[in-house]
Amino acid sequence: MKPNKLVLTKHTNKTLNLDLINKAQTISSLVTYLLDDSLHKKLSDIIDKDGEANFSLFNDIEMIYYYAHQKRDLNEKKNRTENTKREYLRDLLLFYQQLLEQAELVEVEIRDVQEYRLLKTLTSRNMRKYQEWLKEAPLGKAGKQYSVATLSRKTVVIRGFLKFLYENQYIKVPLHQKMLSSNVRSFDRPNKEMSSVEVISLVNYFRTHPILYGLISVLATTGLRIQELCNAKVNDLAYLDGEYWLTVMGKGQKERQVLIHPNVLKAIEGFRKRRRLDFKLDPSDSSPLFTTSKGKAYGYKYLSNYLITKINKADLDFIKMRKNPITPHSFRHGFALISADQGADLLTIKESLGHSDIKTTQIYLQRKMLRKNNAAHSWKDSDIINKI
Repeated sequence: MKPNKLVLTKHTNKTLNLDLINKAQTISSLVTYLLDDSLHKKLSDIIDKDGEANFSLFNDIEMIYYYAHQKRDLNEKKNRTENTKREYLRDLLLFYQQLLEQAELVEVEIRDVQEYRLLKTLTSRNMRKYQEWLKEAPLGKAGKQYSVATLSRKTVVIRGFLKFLYENQYIKVPLHQKMLSSNVRSFDRPNKEMSSVEVISLVNYFRTHPILYGLISVLATTGLRIQELCNAKVNDLAYLDGEYWLTVMGKGQKERQVLIHPNVLKAIEGFRKRRRLDFKLDPSDSSPLFTTSKGKAYGYKYLSNYLITKINKADLDFIKMRKNPITPHSFRHGFALISADQGADLLTIKESLGHSDIKTTQIYLQRKMLRKNNAAHSWKDSDIINKI
């Protein structure tokens, strides 16, 4: 993305570094630059100068920047995390870039756009054309189309942004209301189930590999998200009521504790020993619990890709037979299924996974419950099945 002119309004008393913007070779490099939230307060002061929001002086990129960094709560823990801001910036800048690149196809008149105010010119027809293109474009993995889940996530982000623009009178047309939905139905979701047999097979397969054994053991027995594991600190681990508990910060900055079983604690110790790190409970140690070979905290995307590659190359029959690769998120599904098998109720599983809505937990267990409640089970002890 190489905009030829991208500056913050003169009223901010500061501009985005034009040289850095022009040198940005990728969306990722531009996102990194725009993650700096130092201009947010200046923008906020301008907006609220007359006691009410006024975005008339802003351009499109400023609106994307402000939307990603906007604060909704005095409690910083309830505002967007840096990772969330990064994802919003990436999705919205990509959306903006695609509108520019596909201008002819989506019927946008670029010649009429001045000083990065493309969004002000958009019509419902433009958005419909854009969504039709996005659905068919080979932008997914291996040059395939986006999955339904990916389209749904992008639609939610873009719709939320367009709603923000309309409610703050930056655009005059309620484009968010005109966008087509992209709901994920149950049969659109890839099967991420993992049984206890599969989990145990994987753990045993990597038992002699302290790094992978440690990571997989924790994921499988706690249901942690990969981001939560990457963000875990040494002082998040504590001995409480005769057990070891790891405190993590989940989505929406919701704190919860996960139980670390004794054998999993040894796996963590083995991981850190291989990394030549001490392992002892220390309330003052805020260093990463899991680190790279250079002693740095893992980036969650890097670690996710690393685990996906290593796990799906394992010489195990059930992996070779799977239609969908095992990902770190698969272990959350496995945790839910195994917990249900062991007698945990739905609400307990929901709280343990940090889900805000019990419907999400139900999705994790849906396929298993459909099999369990299948009417064909009633045939098993009947004469009918023996006569077929």
